[in-house]
Amino acid sequence: MKRIDIKSGKLTPAISYNPDNNTFSISGSSLPENVHEFYKPVLQWFDEYESGTDKINQPFKITVKLAYYNSSSMRYIHDIFAKIAKIRQKGVETSIDWHYEKDDEILKEAGQDLAEIIGMKFNFITS
Repeated sequence: MKRIDIKSGKLTPAISYNPDNNTFSISGSSLPENVHEFYKPVLQWFDEYESGTDKINQPFKITVKLAYYNSSSMRYIHDIFAKIAKIRQKGVETSIDWHYEKDDEILKEAGQDLAEIIGMKFNFITS
């Protein structure tokens, strides 16, 4: 799988995938002016990843450390996690670490909602 390395901006999160250890991460704040254009290549990457699951021989580890997101971003984040659920259904061992600040119940609940919607267990980690 090809590497992803999107640097964070003032309104956009950092997004990366390291094929050496099969890890995907998203961190920072997500408030892009054009949310579709920002997340489109990430969703396309997940489609490519899903089509190559027969070549994956190590667990897929996802780390989420969002500080803030807007409702438009959450729609695309949901789409990413729907794709992760499909990858898991194809037999790829998958783990998700959802980080949130100790007092940020909104972000914790967003992770819990996503976990329930896609039917996967998340590891909730407080900072």
